[in-house]
Amino acid sequence: MLFHVTAEHDHMTCPGREGGIGSDEARQTLKWIEGNDDVKVLGQWSHQPIHKSFAIIEASDFAAVSALLRGQMLIGKTEVLPVTDGI
Repeated sequence: MLFHVTAEHDHMTCPGREGGIGSDEARQTLKWIEGNDDVKVLGQWSHQPIHKSFAIIEASDFAAVSALLRGQMLIGKTEVLPVTDGI
């Protein structure tokens, strides 16, 4: 199944707040963008000034998606919508 993800946080919960976008905390929090064995990230786009990311991911079930996004869900609103290929 395909899913559209909108993940956001604010300036207070930004993982790059202390050490910048290259900090260990930021890299760990954004690790979901790499996907894992159960979830393939097909594309990811960010709008850094508003602390929001968008992604299209593929997974066989929602439990795998939830597991991947657990860290992101702790710092801000995360919306996951199932989508279908319209082409």
